Amino acid sequence: MSTAGRKPVSMEENAEAMLLREHVTGYAQNFLGLKYRYAGTSPKTGFDCYGFNEAMPGDLVFFGRKKGGIQHVAMVVENTEEGVFCVHSTSSRGIVVENISTSKYWAPKILFARDVISTQAN
Repeated sequence: MSTAGRKPVSMEENAEAMLLREHVTGYAQNFLGLKYRYAGTSPKTGFDCYGFNEAMPGDLVFFGRKKGGIQHVAMVVENTEEGVFCVHSTSSRGIVVENISTSKYWAPKILFARDVISTQAN
């Protein structure tokens, strides 16, 4: 994976970023082996792609096909009655914010969403 295009960061910023990356990946691994549960939203009982209904700003939404794995990721900007709005980079339009809940392209590809912020704030 290329890092071209990333701006240089200071050692302090890099250390903070690496610490956050370690926490995020560690947190994600807490869910290994968790059972699939249709319309589930809790790590205690299991969840599926519908767990994104409670998504909050900063949460990550993963897209793909069930058998093909994760193919894309976006970050939640806002969750309203109109839907879940995410910022992400597309090959055809560049970086955009859009309502993934009503998108004919993205909505069927939503796999799941994860809160990677809450444990960091505590």
